[in-house]
Amino acid sequence: MDAGHSHRQVCSGHEKTLYMALALTSVFLLVELVGAYLTRSLALLSDAAHMFTDAVALAVSLAAIALDKRAADKKRTFGYYHFEMLAAALNASLLFLVAMYILYKACQRVQADHHVVGGCRHVCGGAGTVGAGGNGGNVKPEY
Repeated sequence: MDAGHSHRQVCSGHEKTLYMALALTSVFLLVELVGAYLTRSLALLSDAAHMFTDAVALAVSLAAIALDKRAADKKRTFGYYHFEMLAAALNASLLFLVAMYILYKACQRVQADHHVVGGCRHVCGGAGTVGAGGNGGNVKPEY
């Protein structure tokens, strides 16, 4: 049935930007994972875990765009638009699990004497800062 309007969402044109953001996020995720392994830094590990959830959110967004291109049918009059809500719930769940893991590791480190190698940690953190500024992370307002 056609009600004279479309439930289709406008999302074309963002795939290239999302792919570039996913690539940058993935590269810095790997840099931070290597840095966390070499320095035994919980700060780098937690940021790498957060970047993992960002990468998953970007990948799910790309999947949502691909699914949204499918036409609505009698069973799905809104098309596949509700997939975006499921993606948001998945991202929130992943962030919660990452926070719980970081809290667990932080409690372990408070109880035990732990040494962190500083030089590599600063290099990885600086690279992440430069990368965030290079791809527009929180630099310009959306309004």
